[in-house]
Amino acid sequence: MKKLYTRLFILFLVAIPVWKSAAQTHPHCANPDVYKGKNAAGYSAGSKVFEEWISKVEQNENAKAVQDNDEIYTIPVVVHVLHNGEAEGIGKNLSNARVQSQIDILNNDYSRATGTPGFNSHPAGADTRIRFCLATKDPSGNPSNGIVRVNTNRDGFEFLSENTLLKGFSFWDPAKYLNIWSCQINGNLYIGYAQYPIIPTFWSDSLPMPQPIPDVQPDGVVIDYRVFGDVPPGESGPFTSYNKGRTTTHEIGHYLGLLHIWGDGSACADNATDYCEDTPPQATYTSGCPTGTPASCTPGVPKMKENYLDYTNDACMNIFTKEQKKRMRIVLRNCIRRNTLLQTPTSCGIADTQPIQPEPEPKLVIRNDVEKQQLVLVAPSDQTIQKIQVFSMSGQEIPVFPETEAVQSLINLQRLARGIYNIRVVTSKGQTYRERFARW
Repeated sequence: MKKLYTRLFILFLVAIPVWKSAAQTHPHCANPDVYKGKNAAGYSAGSKVFEEWISKVEQNENAKAVQDNDEIYTIPVVVHVLHNGEAEGIGKNLSNARVQSQIDILNNDYSRATGTPGFNSHPAGADTRIRFCLATKDPSGNPSNGIVRVNTNRDGFEFLSENTLLKGFSFWDPAKYLNIWSCQINGNLYIGYAQYPIIPTFWSDSLPMPQPIPDVQPDGVVIDYRVFGDVPPGESGPFTSYNKGRTTTHEIGHYLGLLHIWGDGSACADNATDYCEDTPPQATYTSGCPTGTPASCTPGVPKMKENYLDYTNDACMNIFTKEQKKRMRIVLRNCIRRNTLLQTPTSCGIADTQPIQPEPEPKLVIRNDVEKQQLVLVAPSDQTIQKIQVFSMSGQEIPVFPETEAVQSLINLQRLARGIYNIRVVTSKGQTYRERFARW
């Protein structure tokens, strides 16, 4: 297949809106609107380009036996505290302890740490094996506590229109550090936003290519100071439901390639997706902290209201799923300015408090033979393949007429249009396997 070695840039700022009053309509997240009508909107996480790329990376890693051995990935963090001349620990000039509390919350949430609000017993819940550490050296190699304080002589910044301005006050090399800016975002509407990851300089000529998509810097995450870290009582302003540091957990999820779990749709009929099979599809965001089991778009399956990529209150969030974990770790290994983060030395001394729990290896082998344009399925030695279903990303079943009641089955992919598909396989012992594949 002919390749275009064109640098593909993806800039996308993802923002969390907040409720202003129960009577008002919750505004949708800014990510569908910020780049509406612009090239970048078609090439960010969730777009055809990005999703086909990440699917191909996963297939290539599987084909080359590149194993994710669940090692801990530690991300060095620098927090830029932008204030208006307040004394340290007052108002926007957050204390060191407040900043450290946010790092602790991130590590609890991303590790599913037992005995913390980040723990869950959900069967799809995962320790992402991703950790965060305040940088111990600055870009020049000088000792640092990972906190930079800047008196901007400003009370706050306008959402997006002053994004470059606020980041210009202070930033470190985004290829080596996760930059987080704490400041006041004016308007009391949005409380955080992040830049999506960028895919490498490689793609197929089967997709349209802009020349090029601008890559706006600096890369990182912006959080309103009133929702940063463990917020003391009375200091969260109008954002009393977002006082436990989960806005940063959510936004770093976007920074690592995660989408909102409802796929930014507005109804089940939209068939919107976050490309993670273990987050139930839902019509739209979940707000507040619902009691009971609100229904998802799948009959009999509740919403995952506890997921960090929904819009529930901070106190209700406690889940990253196994598929979300896999997606974030693929991004960290392969995306520009994400894979290099892991090369920056850290000396946090983060203890591995969650030892790896061995999980049974999937017994069904699904291999995408790109050269022969066929999908090869091999059943476990003691079983046969009983049923195979292929679905488009919109949920429509595609007839593929594979051979069943066999140890090996081949699916001719030439019958399928180019794109991403889901496959469901049932074996003779009733085991069900789900996987995603791409037709190139």
